[in-house]
Amino acid sequence: MSLSLPLTACGSQQENHEDMAAPVETSEIVYETRAWMNMTLTESRNGNTFKLSDYSGKVVILEMMDPGCPVCKDQLKEIVATLEGVGDNVIVVSVDVGYKGTEAQVYWADKYGATWTLAQMTREFGQSLMADFGGKIIYPGDTPVIVIDPAGTAYVTDPGIKKSATLIELINSWTQ
Repeated sequence: MSLSLPLTACGSQQENHEDMAAPVETSEIVYETRAWMNMTLTESRNGNTFKLSDYSGKVVILEMMDPGCPVCKDQLKEIVATLEGVGDNVIVVSVDVGYKGTEAQVYWADKYGATWTLAQMTREFGQSLMADFGGKIIYPGDTPVIVIDPAGTAYVTDPGIKKSATLIELINSWTQ
């Protein structure tokens, strides 16, 4: 499956990123279960611990974000719209790579309607992601998103805002 996604950069003052974006193809990079999927993360709202592997059998959208990043805000809005289109078929986890702290992450997520799981990046989790995907996987300006299918295979999307229609199409290919 090949999907078209726009490119953009963190800190852009333009609200309509489509006008400034060149389409790119979604990466067909596929990874089997890796160490980062089995690392313990802590939910920012309630302190409960979890692992991405706890969600085996579900589609998981893993997004790296930084509270206050305008491009991250745009990606967050697209994920809200994605969830409206797919319902309970998907688990979303937003990881704060900006190390702004749980209060800042929760405030920012709540402000823009992110009701899903939030976690702070840990050193080990970030290092494991970078070992598998390279350093840009934790750069919030690229709005990194990894989609994990129900079998636990991770698909890395290309940099830039992932539109809800694109994410819905990918998710529906596994859930329908």
